[in-house]
Amino acid sequence: MIDRIEINNFATIEHLSFDLGEGFNVITGETGAGKSVLITAVSTVLGDRADTTMVRTGSDRAFIQIAGSRNGEDVIISREILAGGKSVSKLNGEMVTLGQIRSFCSDWIDIHGQYDNQQILDPENHIRITDSFHSEVIAPELEKLRLCYDEYKAAQKEYEDLLKAEADAARQQDYYRFEYKFIQDLGLYAGEDEELQDRLAMMKNSSRIFQSVRSSYDLLQGTGYDGGPSLLDDLSRVASDLSDIGNYSDKISVMASQAYDAYYSLEDIASGLRDLISSLNFSEQDMDEVSGRLAVIEDAKRKYRRSVEEILEFRDELQSRLEMIQNFDSEKKRLAETTHKKYAVLESQAEHVSELRHIIASRLESAIIKELGDLEFANSEFRIDISRLDEIGPLGFDRVEFLISTNPGDPLMPLTKIASGGEISRIMLAFKHIIGETDRVETMIFDEIDTGISGHTALVVGRKLAEIAGHRQIISVTHLPQIAAYGDDNYLISKSIDNAKSYTNIDHLDEESKVRMIAALFSGSSESENALEAARELIASTKN
Repeated sequence: MIDRIEINNFATIEHLSFDLGEGFNVITGETGAGKSVLITAVSTVLGDRADTTMVRTGSDRAFIQIAGSRNGEDVIISREILAGGKSVSKLNGEMVTLGQIRSFCSDWIDIHGQYDNQQILDPENHIRITDSFHSEVIAPELEKLRLCYDEYKAAQKEYEDLLKAEADAARQQDYYRFEYKFIQDLGLYAGEDEELQDRLAMMKNSSRIFQSVRSSYDLLQGTGYDGGPSLLDDLSRVASDLSDIGNYSDKISVMASQAYDAYYSLEDIASGLRDLISSLNFSEQDMDEVSGRLAVIEDAKRKYRRSVEEILEFRDELQSRLEMIQNFDSEKKRLAETTHKKYAVLESQAEHVSELRHIIASRLESAIIKELGDLEFANSEFRIDISRLDEIGPLGFDRVEFLISTNPGDPLMPLTKIASGGEISRIMLAFKHIIGETDRVETMIFDEIDTGISGHTALVVGRKLAEIAGHRQIISVTHLPQIAAYGDDNYLISKSIDNAKSYTNIDHLDEESKVRMIAALFSGSSESENALEAARELIASTKN
């Protein structure tokens, strides 16, 4: 429940701080005094969209904080709204997202305003309202249903995509075959163009390369220029001589090993140079063949605007598409079977959910009928009509609609065609009471629940709110004395103007102030003896 509300620099509120009682808290005040501002501030701190225009004129930020307890643990939630557009929410001192705030408060505080009346008139919302009654029973099965639905839709999309691909492929089949054969006939391999470019460079500079390679080979392996031994011969002798005396010194032994390593490395180079010499014998025809092949490859690269490697990948992709075309029938059969199986599972789960929903609807129907009786809907009937839709959706195949008859002998009709504004407020109260019993919301806030009602009906609503307040905290903003009379704690919101600026204040009323407030609601004056006497009688009647 909420123990304390603090609001600073929010709209007409410069500073407001007050404590709430555990039972039935009633907030009254003249039109324009700031009742709506108070509820807007509470809605904002609980996760509603922050409107920067609500930052009080002349201030750079607004601050709202509520303190209370949830499931026996202390809770402080705050929200700071900057005039520049940003806002910061905190839960017990730690910054959190609005989503986290809304999730945390979803089963703690419930705010009911006139917008909820419109929600209950829309049949699209009736299935969700029904499912929220004993949601612990149906919620896990609804989650399974959503998973089944998602899996079925994914399988269905894959099948439909395949059908579309088949139609597209049939039109592209000749193109695929032509391009695949063209690339295949090129006989490309990865890196071929680079290899040919290196070879052509060798051919164009073969004379110079040959002289340098021949000279290097002669120095390493052939006879020296002076007729003496070659470089490899000399290095072999150095390694041998050092090896012979290696036993006398570890350093000499290491150098002998290094000399042998150098000898073998140079011997490998000499062998490579010898092979290169034999391959440097190019003809004009050889150069023409390499140049021609390179031209073919460059043409293909320009045509496809891809590298050789990418052209080969494109060829493999074309091959896969051609194979897919050939295998469409078997693939269609496989996906059709998969889709059918997914639908069968979905339909089975939808049947299960529908069975649970019928049971829950029947229990909710009985509970609402009892509540409506308490709210003095004499001889009224209420039914939750469940029919089957043509298609299964994420909530199943049920269409749920609330029907009511408020006069004896009248047929059951949709709420929107039967109920008046006052009746809708009472029906909504019945739902809030029943659904609240199952979701264990600790605090319920009613903003103008009295819309469209007066007189005896208002007394009935006040009694029902007081009854609900027996096992949870109720905060009700009202302008009706019949409801205010039932309050355990009453508060009066007022507005004053100083230096052309509005200020909203709130006072916790003692018993005498409560009498005067109710008298003012009756007659517009808190001084009328008749109104004061009527207020006392009204308050006394709520104690019976």
